[in-house]
Amino acid sequence: MSHLRFVVPLAVVGAALAIAPALAQTKAPAAEQQDAASAPSEASLAVGSLQIGSLASLEVAGFDINVAANSVVYSYYFKNTGSAEVTVAASLTLPELSASTDGTETWALAKNDPENFVELAITAGGAPVTTKAEVHAYALGIDRQAEIKAEHLPLIPFGAEVDKALAALSPEAADRLATLGVVSPRDPAQPKAQLTPDWTLHVVRSWRLALPAGKTTPVVVKFVPIIAHYRLTKGDEDDLNNVKDELCLKPPLLGTLQSRLKSNGAWNVTDISLTDDAPARWLNGPAATLSVQKPKPDAVVAFCGVDEKTAGKPTVLGVAPDGNEGIRVVIFEPTK
Repeated sequence: MSHLRFVVPLAVVGAALAIAPALAQTKAPAAEQQDAASAPSEASLAVGSLQIGSLASLEVAGFDINVAANSVVYSYYFKNTGSAEVTVAASLTLPELSASTDGTETWALAKNDPENFVELAITAGGAPVTTKAEVHAYALGIDRQAEIKAEHLPLIPFGAEVDKALAALSPEAADRLATLGVVSPRDPAQPKAQLTPDWTLHVVRSWRLALPAGKTTPVVVKFVPIIAHYRLTKGDEDDLNNVKDELCLKPPLLGTLQSRLKSNGAWNVTDISLTDDAPARWLNGPAATLSVQKPKPDAVVAFCGVDEKTAGKPTVLGVAPDGNEGIRVVIFEPTK
């Protein structure tokens, strides 16, 4: 099985970012291959960039991304060059959630809360910001949140809670939801088979952002990333070679990673997907600067735009490359 695969490009749809999952599969010893093939593997998803309304006097003075294994912080610095305070609309899109149709993927959420499953917290000028949740559960392009709630189903379309609720549905309710495209119908040959949720949870958090005249206001967006964990062992050298361009692995680093595997060592991998777009498409903002905290001194951090001079330090720095469709940060921790 492949461990590292190319991330599907990030697609911008209107003001919202719809993020396709970065897949990470888990390899098992030969004696366990058959069981491992049926076990879902973790995947990563990216939280969307901050979006704001248009204003001639508004500039983006800076954009920083700080990454740790259990926390991501986007820091935006907005400068109001005008002579009066202005207020603009702001929004941020959480990753879209949908069930794995073939059962091969799973996602580790920070919180079982359909309105804020990444524990999003925002401050502006150091003060907490209260955001409003716009929640939709789309099936066949139509919001079916009311129908889902009427059957006492949770809005997050995967996990033990929704599996239990779907199993408790009456045959009539299951058929009714199937006609709406909310769930996949059961195979007549397997009437007791588990129903599959077919809706997609779409959440946008919005608020009004006040920017004082003549000042630069930091807007800090903090959340727990939806990440993938997996393990690379001997025999996975080609997997690293397949993603060397996506992760910008130069020959010396690629050789170091592969050499450990060849000598029967292993890597525990943390795979994080990030967006690096400017806060609004009409603004010419600076490239995002990145800082990645190593979980351990001997960990190896890889991403495109890395400053190689900092590769051996506790905090690895870098700048997002021009024209990049998102950033993938991969942290390798040596293990046996």
